Amino acid sequence: MHHAELTTIQPVELLEVLKSYPFLAPYQLTFCAETEGGMPLYRSLFPVCEAIAQSLLCGKACQTAVEEAVQRAMGENRAVVFRCQTGLLNFAVPLRGRDIPFTCLIGGGVREKDVDLVPMESLAQTDSVDAVALLEELENLPAVTEEEVAETARKIHELLPTLLGRNIHSLIFENTMRRLASISGVAGGIDAAKTADEVLGLLSETIGILFDIGRIAMLSPEGNSTFSMKGLWGMEPDLGTMPAARALSIFPRNRKENVVTLDDECRTLFPEIAANQGLCIRFASNGDFLGIMVLFDAAITRRDKLLVQLVADRASAKLLRLREEEKHSADNAQATKLMTMFTALSRATSKEELNEQILAMAADLADASSGSLMFIDENGENLKIEAALGMNMQLAQSMVVQVGSGIAGKVAASGNPLLVNDIEKDKRIGIPNRPRFKTKSFVSIPIKLRESVAGVLNLSDKKNQGIFTEDDLNLLITFADHASIMIERALSIERADFLEQLSITDPLTGLYNRRFLKRRMEEELARSIRQNLSLTVMLIDLDNFKIYNDLCGHLAGDRALKKMARILSDTARQMDVVTRYGGEEFCIILPGTSKKESLFVAERIRREIEGEEFPHEENLPQGRLTASIGVSSFPEDGNTEAVLVKAADVALYRAKSEGRNRVVISGPPPAEEEHGTRLKTATTAQ
Repeated sequence: MHHAELTTIQPVELLEVLKSYPFLAPYQLTFCAETEGGMPLYRSLFPVCEAIAQSLLCGKACQTAVEEAVQRAMGENRAVVFRCQTGLLNFAVPLRGRDIPFTCLIGGGVREKDVDLVPMESLAQTDSVDAVALLEELENLPAVTEEEVAETARKIHELLPTLLGRNIHSLIFENTMRRLASISGVAGGIDAAKTADEVLGLLSETIGILFDIGRIAMLSPEGNSTFSMKGLWGMEPDLGTMPAARALSIFPRNRKENVVTLDDECRTLFPEIAANQGLCIRFASNGDFLGIMVLFDAAITRRDKLLVQLVADRASAKLLRLREEEKHSADNAQATKLMTMFTALSRATSKEELNEQILAMAADLADASSGSLMFIDENGENLKIEAALGMNMQLAQSMVVQVGSGIAGKVAASGNPLLVNDIEKDKRIGIPNRPRFKTKSFVSIPIKLRESVAGVLNLSDKKNQGIFTEDDLNLLITFADHASIMIERALSIERADFLEQLSITDPLTGLYNRRFLKRRMEEELARSIRQNLSLTVMLIDLDNFKIYNDLCGHLAGDRALKKMARILSDTARQMDVVTRYGGEEFCIILPGTSKKESLFVAERIRREIEGEEFPHEENLPQGRLTASIGVSSFPEDGNTEAVLVKAADVALYRAKSEGRNRVVISGPPPAEEEHGTRLKTATTAQ
């Protein structure tokens, strides 16, 4: 671009300055320039004059009226007010300046307050225009008087010499520097963008705001035959596609410049978009073609085109880097995806969740819509479905496949994966396809734990109705090898949990044992101390159980203890912790419960035991098997596990000595015991 082109004032730049004056706000403005023959010509090149150039109000005679007015204004060197064929008011003001490529300013698009209908009827008949629509458009125009138009033209004529001096150059320079500073700031954002959409979004927003562009679109190659067209600014996101040949014709190989203005070709290339002009910017970097950005009806100067190209080049370089990064990422996409999956598998909280995730992830890797994950039972004889995709889980769990029988059974027996393209034609299978499967291709992978087959992963029905490939098979084998590690880990945790449960559980009653009681009581005491809560402990002992055991035998005694455990579990509250303390003695922790509140729970338990029938209990001294209960509470009776249990044990001993089958709470300190105010013994009639 030559220096003269950069220093010459452009029409759009002058229009920006003129439109900043309020008295020109109602008017549409444009310019005319001399042709090579010296004759003035009305030029509709700028969006500001759309109302003049494209309105129903403008007929063929408008061109002649404008040219005549321009000739008068230039010849007489004064502002001229004139009317077009519809009676609209316009003005022409001559321009004199060495740095401007145009000779006259034209303003219009206003009407007189009283509309003369006669010209409207004549225009409608002459140009075959809808008279009603013509009148409606006329009424929407700003209403002025001829004197007001003349005064406006006079003001502009006086103003233009000042504007065309050094002031306008300073304003244009300041505006250019301001835009350059904005673009420099945006460049950092473009470099920091993570995706192509972010780059194009930031770029289109910057261009749209800085240069007042209403519509921006992007043409991007899709394969070898088409370009996608996406709206970036002021347009619908999806604008369809364009044949590659048509898009590439904008920038043929012999065209070196990266910015091209389309005038007459715009409607041909973009027939679905109502635009008179398209400024096209080629996105290319290091010889790689990335796409074309189109600014529709963009009235920008040559200087601004340089700025647009500057920021577009920065975006092109970023887009190329992103594409290279995407290509590099695609080469490692499967490995990254697998690592992400393995991380997710390691977070599974149960064996069931792990199995479901393994099946879902395997299906995702192979793009399958159906499948199952089967495991061999403890006897090593049958396969059972533990997770299913594309089938009813209840039905799946009822299905059993014998190892060595059927497709999955044979894979389990051989330990070799199986890839089948067509179940009916494959000589290894050769059976009719089942109706529930949409395709005839499937893959079965053995799940091995330490070289021993533990199960089978089955996948079928590609979502695209295609066949499974060797790539699918190899990827699934890799996934299955790593998934087996997660399965083995889950089984180890399950075994550890089982052993832990055994260590804290009484094998006869299934209740927690004394070891667990000590640990849990210390935890509850710590919480009660922190939160200033009460805590109650109950010791429960079956009365005359030794006699019952001797009379009825140890088996009957064990059954009685199991029944006792059930009664306590059913009668205690959900928040309470029921344990077997030893022999025929049980202990219950009641968190957040005062001594007074615990009496209701203790009495309910005592009554339930008393009312339960035990075989041969009529032979006992009291004629039935009963229980005595001792109660102690924090903080009144102590603040450690040992002290509280001891206090409850003393209360239990008192219950026994006072006749059994009763609830006794731990007594008060000796000073208060003399007054007998806190001793409470609950008894029942024999």
